[in-house]
Amino acid sequence: MFATPILLLTTLAPAAPVPAAPPPNPAGPPVMGVMADTTSCVITQVYPNLPAARAGMKVGDRIVRVGSMEPTHFNQVFSHVQTYRPGALLEVEVERDGRKQVFRLRLVPRPAEFESLRNDLVLPRFPND
Repeated sequence: MFATPILLLTTLAPAAPVPAAPPPNPAGPPVMGVMADTTSCVITQVYPNLPAARAGMKVGDRIVRVGSMEPTHFNQVFSHVQTYRPGALLEVEVERDGRKQVFRLRLVPRPAEFESLRNDLVLPRFPND
């Protein structure tokens, strides 16, 4: 008998305001098209037909600069790239065989097949991320 009044009170109580979700970026998040060792920034995979592969970046290259940032781990690279929009031109410097090379990449939207990769990807946390 008491359940009905309690139920009515809970249904009549005002709900806390829910903040609106940010509008989705119609172009999607940008990608360079590489995966790298999280602690050394050494590229472990270059995805074909994406900006890094088209520019000539290779497995084994070590990322030493992305734009004006000099990363110490790949999380910084990943986070920094996310501050750009697809279509942006990004300068990436790598070290290959002891020599530095600069590549200019035009970022593209994340391909749909990357969604499953992103869901499986767990980046470790580092100080100063």
